[in-house]
Amino acid sequence: MKNSKMSSSSNERRNFFRLSNKVFLGYRKAAEEEVKQFLQNEEHIKTDSIDMSHLLDQISRQMTPTLINIRQESSAIAQYLDLLNQKVDLIASMVSFQQFRLDTEQGMLESTETLDISEGGFSFKSTHQIPENDHIFCRIAIMGYRLGMETFGKVVRCSPVKQQTGQYCIAVELPYLKELDKKNLTRFIFDKQREQLRNRVDD
Repeated sequence: MKNSKMSSSSNERRNFFRLSNKVFLGYRKAAEEEVKQFLQNEEHIKTDSIDMSHLLDQISRQMTPTLINIRQESSAIAQYLDLLNQKVDLIASMVSFQQFRLDTEQGMLESTETLDISEGGFSFKSTHQIPENDHIFCRIAIMGYRLGMETFGKVVRCSPVKQQTGQYCIAVELPYLKELDKKNLTRFIFDKQREQLRNRVDD
């Protein structure tokens, strides 16, 4: 019974953990027919610049054991490889966020930052009221983490923000995430939790 309570408490902390990283969101309202078509063609979605971030992250993780060995043999070579990784990260981030800027400038998407995010969804502020149960197309990118995804979300709550006229807090669930996106988002949240907990201990 005690273990069950501890597990439940851990899940709650994970689900409602607020993250310090800037999580950018591009979104627009979506028709039901779009969602149906997306679900039908999900396995055939074309790989684009955002999906490439997954591949880059996987390669970096595969390189980690080798880099540790190299660091023991030669700190200079290890430092050089670290700098190369930083260059790749910078290029990948620029490609992903450039798409955000283009779509925003062309009026295809509205851009904002999420208030919080979990494996199951996120919330954000908007000047537009989006009814519950409506769907939105969303593009999510996390600054400094080389993680991005495109999917459809379902609005589960839309409520006025107190003392902020014309502002709404919108909560969205993500029931259609691909398995790879789920795994990467879960890993990101766990990584950030560990980082924040370490910082609290250091303080």
